[in-house]
Amino acid sequence: MSFREILSMPGMKPVLFSLFIASLGFGIILPILPFYALSLGAEPFQLGMLTATFALMSLIFAPFLGRLAEKKGRKNVILVCMAGYALSYLLFTFTNSLAMAFVARGLQGFFTAGIMTACVSLITDMSSESQRGKAMGLFGMTFSLGFIMGPAIGGFAAAISVQTAFLLAAVLSIVGIAYVHSRLREPPMKDADIVQKEVSMLTHISSPLLLIFMSVFMVTFMIGGMEATLALYTSEKLSFTSAEVGLIFTFIGSVVMIVQYLGGSLVNKVGEIRLIQLGLALSGLGFFLLVFASNWVSLLVPVAIFVTGNAIVFPSANSLLSKKATGDRGAVLGLATSFRSLGQFVGPLLAGFLYGINHSYAFLGLAVVILVYFAVFSIISMKKLK
Repeated sequence: MSFREILSMPGMKPVLFSLFIASLGFGIILPILPFYALSLGAEPFQLGMLTATFALMSLIFAPFLGRLAEKKGRKNVILVCMAGYALSYLLFTFTNSLAMAFVARGLQGFFTAGIMTACVSLITDMSSESQRGKAMGLFGMTFSLGFIMGPAIGGFAAAISVQTAFLLAAVLSIVGIAYVHSRLREPPMKDADIVQKEVSMLTHISSPLLLIFMSVFMVTFMIGGMEATLALYTSEKLSFTSAEVGLIFTFIGSVVMIVQYLGGSLVNKVGEIRLIQLGLALSGLGFFLLVFASNWVSLLVPVAIFVTGNAIVFPSANSLLSKKATGDRGAVLGLATSFRSLGQFVGPLLAGFLYGINHSYAFLGLAVVILVYFAVFSIISMKKLK
């Protein structure tokens, strides 16, 4: 089945549009947040904490939002969370303190968790197991499209004013509410058939799903570490402005979209486990090479290597998870979102801490963590996930 046929499934377009709006708003703030936080008096580690706050709120509330989506309807959760998303950007628009920025960032994490969990649950119900690889690839491509456009919009809108960029993100969220409300018809949920112990991962830590959750963790661990340090690193080492940082993230989004377009087809041909191994190896190599960046070329090449690896892991881990956990997905996907959030929480904190010691340590430290997990995954997956 082609991507076009998957896109033509009833309800798929509004679900993907919800995801696009969330990723667009997320992208708009990326090139702005580091400079904005510094203007409010933040230190590098506090910038890492601000980035991590987004993930912490998602980590805490994702399981609750997953269960709520099953009880109250995933469409309803998407609509409410998109309204809250708009509110968080309005708070950013009018804040003049670092404390209020933390509040706004925390609200973003809470509402984004609801949107992401509900969207993945809907896509899973709309697709069969054989369609799942390409459906998750389309999921990743949609997120990447917002990631491509958002940083460019945010970087150049900030040239007018930071408030302009925040207001634009709020308005786009409101547009998304109107579209989803009028176009999304929620499909019935598939019957639950997963063993209960697979859901209760915290008490059944020997489950094979744990390895998949850890792969999900590594995706956002890498992204979170880059988010917290790349803007500062390029600003201090290469004298980049917010507009130039926005172009870097636009480049990242473009690479992600291309790789995930190809990756959706590779999942069924190569297999998720091998793709996860390849993605982890490339990601570690990319972070290591970032240490030697001194101009546009030596920056974009390792970024492309890292992003290619990350973009391979993301749909592969999601596809493998959806195949292993075919029932009670609200709890399972909520827990997966928690692991994503945990990675996005730990990554910025570690990167920010290491960056404060030495700028190069941030990328070297992340590379070491990724490559160690690559070795662990390669050994254990052969026994646990076959």
